[in-house]
Amino acid sequence: MKNCFNAAKALDELMLELIEKGIKIPRHVADDLKAGRSLASIGQRSPDDVAIASKALAILENVEMNLLSIAEAGIGGEYADGWQGKIAETYQEEPEPVAKRPTFVAGVPKGDHWVRIETKDLFEVEGLEQRLGEYSLTIRKQDDGFTLIHGKKEDVTGFLREIREEIRQRMGKGGV
Repeated sequence: MKNCFNAAKALDELMLELIEKGIKIPRHVADDLKAGRSLASIGQRSPDDVAIASKALAILENVEMNLLSIAEAGIGGEYADGWQGKIAETYQEEPEPVAKRPTFVAGVPKGDHWVRIETKDLFEVEGLEQRLGEYSLTIRKQDDGFTLIHGKKEDVTGFLREIREEIRQRMGKGGV
């Protein structure tokens, strides 16, 4: 299996180098690279999912072709050939082990769903305490500026959806 994650990082480097040299990158190429990088990241976490890996590979190969063509036209064939070799090597490298998201957070009961968010606007929402009670959630400000919210998964999701909508409405009315 090809290592799409490392190839995506190499393509990122190539694109940034081209931008630094003053070469414009078409928006669709940057968007495709973002999509390929996302799929490669998902594929790295689910190595048995062949469909994701093949989609990531197809997108990244298309991005590679586009970036190398842009590099050849803007800088030269030797430069593009050098990058083509680097990118080919990254596809063959062993994938790095994936760091898993921690499943245990101190103070959160086992089985509770949790999310950490960074927001000062959350504590400005009217009726926050009442909503937390309605959803049976626990909320804690943390020292690093994040807020830990935990409870049943459907309650956390519903609460975040409701709060997000209220913040959007306030922003639309010029409130935030």
